Amino acid sequence: MDFMKIIESLDEALYSVMSWLVFYPITLWRSVVRPQKMMEYADSEVSDRPDEQYDDAIRPPLFLFLTLLISHGIEVATVARNPLLSDMHGLAALVDSDLALLALRMLLFSLFPLMMAVRLLRRQRTRLTHASLRRPFYAQCYTAAPFALMLGIGTLAPNLAFADVRIISAVVIGAGTLWYLATQARWFARKLHVSFLVGAGDACIASLYSIVLFVLAAAIVH
Repeated sequence: MDFMKIIESLDEALYSVMSWLVFYPITLWRSVVRPQKMMEYADSEVSDRPDEQYDDAIRPPLFLFLTLLISHGIEVATVARNPLLSDMHGLAALVDSDLALLALRMLLFSLFPLMMAVRLLRRQRTRLTHASLRRPFYAQCYTAAPFALMLGIGTLAPNLAFADVRIISAVVIGAGTLWYLATQARWFARKLHVSFLVGAGDACIASLYSIVLFVLAAAIVH
């Protein structure tokens, strides 16, 4: 009986992993092209029964994780080894494997969805609870993932062997940042029923909090 349960678990795990090959590119495309609709989608799916949630897309936190995994894979293919893995000073010594580095990146980039979600709840004067935070956090994971991928590709550009890499790096990072901030400005404006400029202000404030925490956490590790 236990053996059959293991077989059934492997069957479900295999299907889940293989289905990512179909639903991940669909989710990425929809998140980049129609980010507002994807955030609305995340809002609506949270209210569904667990077995009916996100039946035509990747779950938001998992989508962010898979995107960081792809970004990490691109880094491994281009630079072979991140310098942080060779650093044995302080807390950096704890990041001694690709898995640990991936976990650290997941933690750092999750700060952006978290700070955006917290900022929205504070502006809505909504009580901060696990239930109230989950909905905006899940929505934000759909936009944080493409942003993280663009930053990852942009920071790797200088390691590629062709001309004008600095320009390419700046363009990729700049385009990703502008896309992310514009998306957040529209999200805040829609959720708070304010103008785009006011929404942009909220997006910039939440981004600043995220960047400060990101830099502090990265500095502590280094």
